[in-house]
Amino acid sequence: MAILKGQEVVFAVRFTEGTEQTLRVLYQTSGGRSKSRDEIDIATKDIDGTDYGKKTETITFEGLMSTDDPALAQLEKHIDDATFAEILEININTLEAKVGTYMMSSFDVDYPDDESATYSFEAKLIGNTRTETLTDVPEGATTID
Repeated sequence: MAILKGQEVVFAVRFTEGTEQTLRVLYQTSGGRSKSRDEIDIATKDIDGTDYGKKTETITFEGLMSTDDPALAQLEKHIDDATFAEILEININTLEAKVGTYMMSSFDVDYPDDESATYSFEAKLIGNTRTETLTDVPEGATTID
């Protein structure tokens, strides 16, 4: 069994503008996924306890800003237009992707003085994810020029 490293997981956005495109967000430096469930208190004549409530799943990813990153522009467009985004979390070794429809809940950009500008996104899953096997990893930068 191999240990999964962060550099082996990348995020991409799939959208249709004429034809379907899947674009990997350039220069990602980190990303993550979080799942949680609300807790429901149960109190009846027979039992006291808790049960599972509503599930919440979010993804976050961040990286270095590029002047020509069409995937980043597309994700920002989703938050501006209040439309849902189809986001893929891709294991580049197995080509397996968790795919879901997400509401872009935040987009932050930081412009420090002499440092590289950075971005970060947070998105909340709408519904459930599904698994797809891709034929290749969408193009994207893997090194900083």
